[in-house]
Amino acid sequence: MKIYEISASAKPPRGRFPAYADLGMREQDAKLLRPIGCGRPFPREWKSVQFFINTPRLPRADFYGITGALVVNERAVELAGEPLEMSGELLPVTIEGESGNFYIYNATNCINVLDPGKTVWKSLGAQNEYREPAKPAFIAERFGEQSIFKFPEDGAVGIYCLERTGDADNGEFKAVVERSGLTGLRFELVWTDVKGSVNGIDIFR
Repeated sequence: MKIYEISASAKPPRGRFPAYADLGMREQDAKLLRPIGCGRPFPREWKSVQFFINTPRLPRADFYGITGALVVNERAVELAGEPLEMSGELLPVTIEGESGNFYIYNATNCINVLDPGKTVWKSLGAQNEYREPAKPAFIAERFGEQSIFKFPEDGAVGIYCLERTGDADNGEFKAVVERSGLTGLRFELVWTDVKGSVNGIDIFR
C-alpha cells in the first residue's frame, strides 16, 4: 500500500506556461465556505458561490485548489466521479466567464488511520503546546474501500489517497486521474507499508 498527499499544484506538461490558472473569490463567498474542507459534510443548505479566474492568461486545469478542498470541472466528475463521490460530496459552483459545470469537492471521509507512534511530529506554539504530523505513518488495516481520505490530526486540511494495486479499473483515484489524463493534481508519496524510503527517510510499516 502507498499513501499520497493530493494537491492542485501540478505544472502543465509542456509549453511556456509555469503553472495552471488559479481561482479567486469574493470575501462574502469565502465566509460561506468556512465549513468546507474540515472533513465533514457541509452543515447547512448549500447555496452556490462564484469563483473567478485569478490568472486568466494561464491554461485551465480539471482540478483547482482551495483551502482543504478542490474545485473540479464537469470532465473530472465524468471520469473520476466514482472515487470522488465515495469519499465526499460535490457541491455545485460557478466560475465567472467559464462555461460548463463546476463543483467543490469536499472530502468527508475523515478516518482514524494515523499511527501516532511511528509518525514524525512537528511542535508548534510558543511553548510547543501543539503538534502536527510532519511525516505521517498509517495503520494499513484500518482503511476501507474509499481511496480518498483525510485524518483529524492535521485539522483534516490535507487530502490523501491510497493505492493498493495502481489499477484504475479498481476505482483507485490516482490511477483513474492518470489514465484519464486529468490535469491540475500532484500526488506526493508520503508513506508506504513496504520497507524503503520516502524523501530520504526510512519507512517501515
